[in-house]
Amino acid sequence: MTPDPRVEILSEEDRVCPECTSAHLVADEVRGELVCDGCGLVLRDHAIDPSPDWSSYTAEDALRRAHTGAPRDLLSGATGLTTVIPAPRLDANGNRIPMAVRGALYRMQKIQRHSSHAFRGERSLPDAIRVLDRFAALLAVPRTVRDEAGFICRKALQRQLSRGRSIEAIVAAAVYAACRIDGVPRTLDEMERVTGLPKTAVGAAYRMLHRELRLAVRACEPADYVRRFCSELALDHRVEMEALRLLREVEPLEGPTSVSPGGTAGAAIYLACVLCGEYRSQRAIATVAGVSEVTLRNRFVRMKDLLPEPVPARSPRRKALDPSLAPWDRKR
Repeated sequence: MTPDPRVEILSEEDRVCPECTSAHLVADEVRGELVCDGCGLVLRDHAIDPSPDWSSYTAEDALRRAHTGAPRDLLSGATGLTTVIPAPRLDANGNRIPMAVRGALYRMQKIQRHSSHAFRGERSLPDAIRVLDRFAALLAVPRTVRDEAGFICRKALQRQLSRGRSIEAIVAAAVYAACRIDGVPRTLDEMERVTGLPKTAVGAAYRMLHRELRLAVRACEPADYVRRFCSELALDHRVEMEALRLLREVEPLEGPTSVSPGGTAGAAIYLACVLCGEYRSQRAIATVAGVSEVTLRNRFVRMKDLLPEPVPARSPRRKALDPSLAPWDRKR
C-alpha cells in the first residue's frame, strides 16, 4: 500500500513526546509548531508551510498571482536580474515629456545598458548572442546546446579571447564545442556550410577555446551521427538499430575510429541498408555523411571484412522505382 503524499512523515522522536511519552501530538499550522496535547511541550517550531498563500482555480490565476518572475538566463546581462529603463515620449497621464527629461532618461537608459555588461569583454556579448541565435536556428540544435554555447561565449569574452579574431568565428567554435559536449555533434563541413566561415578558421578557434577554457569535450563516436543521418535519409527505425549494432560489433575489433566518425557512421548505415533490404545510393549516404564516395566504399569494405557473418549480395535496382524513397534516390 502506497502512503498518502499529503500525510507528513514524522521522525521517530516526533511521534512520541519525550516528556510524557504521549502520542497525541497536534500540528499548529498558524504558528508553525508541533505541540504535545498532554503536557503542552513544543517539540518543533518555525515550520515552513510550502503551500502558496493564495488560492487559484484556473491556470491564469496561478500565473498572475505567482511570486516569481522569468527564469534566469546566463546570456542576458546580470544573469537576468536587471532593470529595463524605457525611453517613452508620454508620461502616465498621456502628457508629452519635455526634451530635457527625455534626455535624462536616455542617459539613464544608456548607463543601465552598459552596467548590465559590467565585466570586461562583455560589451560584445549582445552581438555574440545575435550571431549565436542565428547559427543555432540554422543548425536546428536544441536549447541546451544553445545555452551551453552561450556560456562558452561569455567565458571567452570575459577572458578577452576574441582579440584578433572575429565574433562569428568564436561563436561558431562555441557552437561546435557545445554540440560535442551535449552528444549531438556537427561536422566542420556543416559548420562551414551554415556559417559561411572557412572550416580552418572554425577549427583554429575551437582549438583555442579548448586549450584556454579547458573544455570537457569528449571524442566523437560514429554512433552519435547515426540517428541524424538516418533521419535525413528517411530510413526505417530498424535500419538505425542495425547500424548501431554493427558499430558495437566492429569497435572492439578495430578500436575507436576517431579519424572520420562521420564516414564510419555512413558505412554502417550503408551496410545496414544492405542487410535490411533497403536501398540508398552511395552518393546519397556520402553526401549526408559529408565524405566522398571513395571514403564510404573503403570504410564499407573494411567493416564488411571485420564482421563474422557474411554480407549477402544486393540488387541495386530492386527498389529503384519505389515511390516511398527519397527523390534523390529514385532512378530516372
